[in-house]
Amino acid sequence: MTRRARRSALGVVLAGALLISGSPASALAQPGGSEQAEWRVRQEIVDHALREVGAREANGNYYPQQYQSVDQGILRPAEWCGVFVNWAWTTGGVPERPSMRPAPGGSVLDQGHWATYWQKWGKANGRWKDIAERDVEPGDAVVYGNYPDMHAHVGLVVEVKYDRTGRKATHVRTVEGNFDDRVVYSKLRPIEGLNAGKYLQATGFVSPF
Repeated sequence: MTRRARRSALGVVLAGALLISGSPASALAQPGGSEQAEWRVRQEIVDHALREVGAREANGNYYPQQYQSVDQGILRPAEWCGVFVNWAWTTGGVPERPSMRPAPGGSVLDQGHWATYWQKWGKANGRWKDIAERDVEPGDAVVYGNYPDMHAHVGLVVEVKYDRTGRKATHVRTVEGNFDDRVVYSKLRPIEGLNAGKYLQATGFVSPF
């Protein structure tokens, strides 16, 4: 079975199985070697994100402190959609992630609190997948807006539905932090026109690998 066929089998069942069982789902066909390790990390990302659905911030962007505890560079209080993605990737075992602090002398925009920096980082590190490609897997970050937009958002993909070929995504389900001041779980939404509000169109996805 090809990688794309394997990911299709996993993508349509992963989030639903996690919600039912409360534990990581198993792929219908297990990949081998490094691919298997990557799928385990993706499953961990999804599992951790789903467990946080409903978590809320206190007044003034005081989001749950555990999202800060994984990285000394994280600010609190702060706008925290990127903080939540960073937390899920970190606790899931992603080895390389956007820095949550700008480099010395660098732009304040170039760090993971800035939602569209995830797009810039993804492009610079070969992890970016434009929305038009319809190439997305569970555990990917979804970016709404373009760098360096201020009006932007970032979330996590937890379920993907593919077409019959298993090559192109048709729908995704997401978990997103700092949406109406809490962590929310979306319905299964079409890739075409995917948005986080009228003026927040999804531009693409960032892969953890």
